[in-house]
Amino acid sequence: MDEWTHRQRALAPEAAMRGCGNLLELGSWPRWMVGQPAMMAPSVVRPEEGMTLEIHRLLRGVPLVERWRVLEVREGEAPPFAEVLLELEGQLRGERPAGRAFLGLQLRLTVLAEEDGGVEAAVKWAPRGLHRLLARRLRADVGNLAERWVTDLAAACDA
Repeated sequence: MDEWTHRQRALAPEAAMRGCGNLLELGSWPRWMVGQPAMMAPSVVRPEEGMTLEIHRLLRGVPLVERWRVLEVREGEAPPFAEVLLELEGQLRGERPAGRAFLGLQLRLTVLAEEDGGVEAAVKWAPRGLHRLLARRLRADVGNLAERWVTDLAAACDA
């Protein structure tokens, strides 16, 4: 069950180049994220290993705060790409802890700017304890999370 769930979209290299820059610029994240969440992070321009990001969203009219730790940031020139690996530290719905089944969830966001390149969101998660009983439903939720992020990444390429 500890496998990666992938969602991807092919894009033109020029659009993907814009996405590379937007993925590595924290200030641009609120512009391209679907649902127009407010995001709060330390006062840095780029994601850095070890930092914590808080992403604020509205879910069915209730505020949801996702707290992510940046595990890895990579970028390259030949071919041009940008990649950020995040790990979910926790969620708050209103003021209450939520999403405990997803602790330890990792999210890898990748933009590759070359022919046949594009964007990819990959999610890895393994259920623990009693959450194993709900694994099938939770696996669908993880797939939806990957789809939401790949949609966001595709929007980053147009931003």
